[in-house]
Amino acid sequence: MQSRRKAAGSPLRARLCSIENANRLAVQVADAAARDAVVVRTGNPDQPYRVLLANCADERDIVSRTLTCDAAAPAD
Repeated sequence: MQSRRKAAGSPLRARLCSIENANRLAVQVADAAARDAVVVRTGNPDQPYRVLLANCADERDIVSRTLTCDAAAPAD
């Protein structure tokens, strides 16, 4: 159990589990899927954020949203 606590507090884990990294991943997911992506809060300290497609997320859990733009669509 001690080794798990130590790993959870590592600088690498902190960087990988950061909101900044989750937002960066959300942009990649949105681009790859050509759909809106969101970052949601999980409540799990080992994985505090998760990236999902926007239509799969509960609005109460959303921390940030990445929107896609359709280049072919006319601007308003």
